[in-house]
Amino acid sequence: MKNISLKIKDSAYDIKIGSNVVNKENLEILSQESEVLVVFDGNLTDYDVNLLKDSLSPELSKLNFIKIAASEENKSIETLNEIHTILIEKKYSRDCLVIGMGGGIVCDITGFAAATFQRGVKFILIPTTLLSQVDASVGGKTAINHSLGKNMIGAFHQPSLVLADTQFLKSLPKREIGCGLSEMIKHGLIQDYEYFSWIEKNIESLLSLDEDTLESAISKSIEIKANIVSQDEKEQNIRAWLNFGHTFGHALELIGNFKDYNHGEAVAIGMLMAMHLSVELQKIDKKDILRVKNLLEKSNIDLELKKTLNAQTLFECMEGDKKKRGNTLNFIVLEKIGKAVTVNNLDRNKILKAISSTF
Repeated sequence: MKNISLKIKDSAYDIKIGSNVVNKENLEILSQESEVLVVFDGNLTDYDVNLLKDSLSPELSKLNFIKIAASEENKSIETLNEIHTILIEKKYSRDCLVIGMGGGIVCDITGFAAATFQRGVKFILIPTTLLSQVDASVGGKTAINHSLGKNMIGAFHQPSLVLADTQFLKSLPKREIGCGLSEMIKHGLIQDYEYFSWIEKNIESLLSLDEDTLESAISKSIEIKANIVSQDEKEQNIRAWLNFGHTFGHALELIGNFKDYNHGEAVAIGMLMAMHLSVELQKIDKKDILRVKNLLEKSNIDLELKKTLNAQTLFECMEGDKKKRGNTLNFIVLEKIGKAVTVNNLDRNKILKAISSTF
């Protein structure tokens, strides 16, 4: 088991990574007086949920479970209201704790429910997908979607503990593993060339879910993200690097009505667009794009457009992105593999060309 401690101003918590980290020992922080609500992903098996049940003390003062259908459409104010309603109807106090168990959607909405119930209560995350273990579970970004944009309503609210248990990954479809690998590749691209090269060399072991290789990769990705977040919790500076590919990717998800692409696929395509923009700005060479695209394809990530894409339409969709400052769209580009920078006030034609050049 690997343990990473993340410290952000007045907040600090542990991220435990490895097989069977969901256990009584790691959850002994819950006393008999604890009031606990578990929000879990409807895609999880009874076996998965029972692993958590068996790790919780039967003597908790209050324990309830709520299952949610984890989809971008359900990452909504209506689902948030369901969680709040249970907390209020069951008379949970502001000393309660909410546990989110599932993928990124469950992590995001559980965190936001905790952030907004009685002005903020504690929560624990148990991410069960590779993508959520290296992304949504770390850094305290919580949110729900709006019909006009993804993650437009949210708050920064740090968890008390994260348990990234690799045993949940064994039953994931290849498509979901690929989405997690996309995020891990992004971490190497923005800050660590050696990690990117290591993924290239170990991609077969990662795809076969070799336990030691997975634990090493997840730990390294979390270390990279934790280091950035600890320096810039509210995304005023370098935390924006983690959005590499996301401005393009979120727009692609919105155009596809959150059905054509899952998050990892949209961001992977968005990263390629961001790399083409990097070429337009004369920061990297086209051979770097081919290298990254080759690794993404080896990772079983579908990079094909589901329908004809109009660059102008995508750009207009991007103009509603929550990451812009005032009327200015910010973009994360690469100076080289392993080094990201933020750019703005770009020539619109360069952005359109980057989109068109990707396919």
